[in-house]
Amino acid sequence: MKNRSTNRRQFLSGRAAVGAISDAINSVSAPIPDTATARGSHQRQSAYLEQYSKPAMACQFELLFNMHQYPQSGSATGEVFALVDQLEDQMTVYRDHSEISQLNRRAYEAPVKVESRLFELLQTAAEIQTATRGAFDVTSGQLSKLWGFEQRSGKLPDEEKIQNTLKCVGGGHVVLNETLQTVSFKTPGVKINLGGIGKGYAIDRSAWLLHIEGVHDFAIHGGQSSVLCAGNNANENKADLRGWPIGLSHPVLPEIRLATFHLKDQALGTSGSGRQGFFHDGKRYGHIIDPRTGWPADRFLSTTVISPSAALCDALATAFYVMTIEEIEGYCRQHTDVGAVVAIGDPSAGRGDVELIWFNLSDDDWHRL
Repeated sequence: MKNRSTNRRQFLSGRAAVGAISDAINSVSAPIPDTATARGSHQRQSAYLEQYSKPAMACQFELLFNMHQYPQSGSATGEVFALVDQLEDQMTVYRDHSEISQLNRRAYEAPVKVESRLFELLQTAAEIQTATRGAFDVTSGQLSKLWGFEQRSGKLPDEEKIQNTLKCVGGGHVVLNETLQTVSFKTPGVKINLGGIGKGYAIDRSAWLLHIEGVHDFAIHGGQSSVLCAGNNANENKADLRGWPIGLSHPVLPEIRLATFHLKDQALGTSGSGRQGFFHDGKRYGHIIDPRTGWPADRFLSTTVISPSAALCDALATAFYVMTIEEIEGYCRQHTDVGAVVAIGDPSAGRGDVELIWFNLSDDDWHRL
């Protein structure tokens, strides 16, 4: 069953529609000045945490450890950030030499063999595309380009161009050969873009690497909109057995927190279009496009997903943003390990209430503020 809670904090139009995750960890105190550490990353220390960060994938990746718990935290962070760089170089569409860019250039002409874990990621994306009935689709990047969001210069295309672009969008255009680990396109003009799942995938891979390095209590996030927490957060040498407290900010007023989640061996992803969009004839168009229609979605202010996988959270947060409440409820009913929070409101009204609707979350998982 879905649950509703109207939060009395008000929002303002014209501001960011999603604040992503506010205050990556609630217990962080004022940090001391940055000092250089593992492989070009930077470390900050609070009373209870070590924090390492570096730019990657058009955001800031950050790792947090309990202070003095793991002597190998710095070296492990170096390995993680090196892995993130490798994965970005493999998956980005903004570098001609990347594996995805080469795939996009060649897959219509002949099947292209790809690295085994990248192939598994494409299989996962295809499974999510099927489960969400096309609401998540890694071939929808051409729509973002058509609307100008890829260049961050939004524009309103005509309907004919939208329909022509939709001819190259959809999982049915992509053939995955599991035996040969190859990818091919049935239609010319098809392009794969992993922007909706790649960051979460990098976080999942990073968490696996940290466990291999013997680190089992940590939090890692990319740009605050994608986070994974393992084990427990210690405060004054006392472990919080509920895991790590993660704050969810107001969709439009990011300085206001709406809720706190307690994540232990779980990930969280959130999506919203408040920070990217444009106005045309008084109507705002956000950057998250429904791949089934070719038009930006504007049903919700933000969608947040909790599950064991950061890649799944990223993909579903994007999918849920373009789906209806009934579709989200149906998905969560069939996937009980997936929790979701949907923020609803009308920013065009100037001021109003944010309503929270949630699925598969108990009072032990989170609390509203």
